[in-house]
Amino acid sequence: MKKVFGHILLVWFALCFTGVFLLFYPLFLIFLSHSKLYPFANFLRKIWAWLTFLLTFTIPIYTNENKSLKGPYVLVSNHTSYLDIVAIGLFAPLKLSFMAKQQLAKIPLFGIFFRTVDIGVVRESMTQAHKSFKKAKDKIKDGYGVVIFPEGTIWKQAPKLKTFKNGAFKLAIEMGVPIMPVTFYNNFERLPDEKFEYYPGIVKFKIHRMIETNHLKSDDVDDLKNKIYCIIENELKNHHIL
Repeated sequence: MKKVFGHILLVWFALCFTGVFLLFYPLFLIFLSHSKLYPFANFLRKIWAWLTFLLTFTIPIYTNENKSLKGPYVLVSNHTSYLDIVAIGLFAPLKLSFMAKQQLAKIPLFGIFFRTVDIGVVRESMTQAHKSFKKAKDKIKDGYGVVIFPEGTIWKQAPKLKTFKNGAFKLAIEMGVPIMPVTFYNNFERLPDEKFEYYPGIVKFKIHRMIETNHLKSDDVDDLKNKIYCIIENELKNHHIL
């Protein structure tokens, strides 16, 4: 019975998520037509995220250890659910880009973001990956925060952490910008991956204090990666999630 209820609620979530997007789509087309207008598109994404949570009876509760969330920085988090992306939209600054697999640009309608404000990565090609890395650097130079999920994908063993990849930490060190860790506690319970179920309720997460990198060198990538991994892992353990 619970699964049937979850299936029904997932349909409602999909209708709300897609419905709000379609309502805003004409404005997205305008605001994503030029890079100077991208912050306005991100403002709409923020409203989209809040309306999706409101309409699906989902309440976000989070703590923030930073005085300001304006970029530039590299935002990294554990990746347990597609709900992570929506949740980041709740608090993200207006100058923000997601960095993820290029295949997302091919999704009808929704792919417009990865053809404009966001950064697609072709992981199978070193040349294309390098170009994406350069785009991320350019975004940071323009004052943007860049979101990277260092696990690379949603892991079937979530909430257990998958090994982090180096890219986000290398980017932060090379650009001399802070890393902002975020820990999502229970998104995997609300929107479990590959189960076609949704369960409304409270979504909890923590925005950790930014970790400065301007004193680090390229040889420090592994140490920084391990430090951020431990911050997120310990937070999950402290809340008895792991």
